[in-house]
Amino acid sequence: MSRIFPLSLLVVLLIIIVLPVLLARSCRHPTNERPQAVKRTPIPSPAGKITLLVSNHLSGQLVEMELEEYLVGVVAAEMPASFGLEALKAQAVVARTYTVNKMRSFGGKGCSRNPGADICTDPAFCQAWESEAQSLAKWPAADAGQHLAKLRRAVAQTAGKVVLHNGQTIDAVFHSNCGGHTENSEDVWLSARSYLRGKPCPYCDNTRWSQTEHAYTGAQFARQILPYVQAIPVSSAGRPLLGPAVRSSTGRVSQLSVAGENVSGRDFRGALQLPSTNFTWRVEGEQVVFTVRGHGHGVGLCQYGADGMARAGKTFREIINFYYTDVSVESLRR
Repeated sequence: MSRIFPLSLLVVLLIIIVLPVLLARSCRHPTNERPQAVKRTPIPSPAGKITLLVSNHLSGQLVEMELEEYLVGVVAAEMPASFGLEALKAQAVVARTYTVNKMRSFGGKGCSRNPGADICTDPAFCQAWESEAQSLAKWPAADAGQHLAKLRRAVAQTAGKVVLHNGQTIDAVFHSNCGGHTENSEDVWLSARSYLRGKPCPYCDNTRWSQTEHAYTGAQFARQILPYVQAIPVSSAGRPLLGPAVRSSTGRVSQLSVAGENVSGRDFRGALQLPSTNFTWRVEGEQVVFTVRGHGHGVGLCQYGADGMARAGKTFREIINFYYTDVSVESLRR
């Protein structure tokens, strides 16, 4: 009897305490498997219903979309949903301006790569875009609904707003991270734009792409840069033959000497897939190491800087007026 009693007591305790806990846990659903509900309230524009033809570079299809709905996919593809709402709103206004500037119904020339399309989804030619399904798939399921609602709010709260200079929509270019200073348009492309002036930007400091390092062996360097020069671009010891660089006022490389030949900073960046042309280098043994500031061409809106400004309490209008000179945010007119 004395041995049976403790055993019986143990069984009772298991039934009373442990079993309910196990049952409760088994009824729970993991949070990462229950996406939040997504509200898709239509986004009206003060300018009325505006449609455009979008060429999807992945599917090859030409699709008609409503402008504001299209912009939700652009903001989702171009800027992290974790960024501040005012930064997302600034991105929405800039992307809308960029799009309207291309649309044939507003006097634009459309997509140069895809005749018949106003714009394409290839960021190498136009601006990035992704479907709602792609957006939801890339976010953690528990955050997906909240992220999508936030992006739709950014577009809806700026619906119909564009950036003007002297009454005309601007060439609203943007990039990821300026590395501390934006660039004049003529130092990157051929034409100067009075509203695309370089200026110091303290808001993207200590963020992703502020400063990165990229190392290449002599063989890797030679293989990637050889299409741009006639001579072998390394010494007999395998060290890269890099000479003086011509730089813009902000430190970006416009041209440099490789094995005695001049290579543009843009071509050099593309060959080595560096984040930007704002780079320096050093040789360490059999490697050349590039220290790079920023990501992208550096002209116009700095996306990480926009997020920094949003977190500092700036509005989307203040963000836009910081990165573009002598502009105003106005409602689109047909």
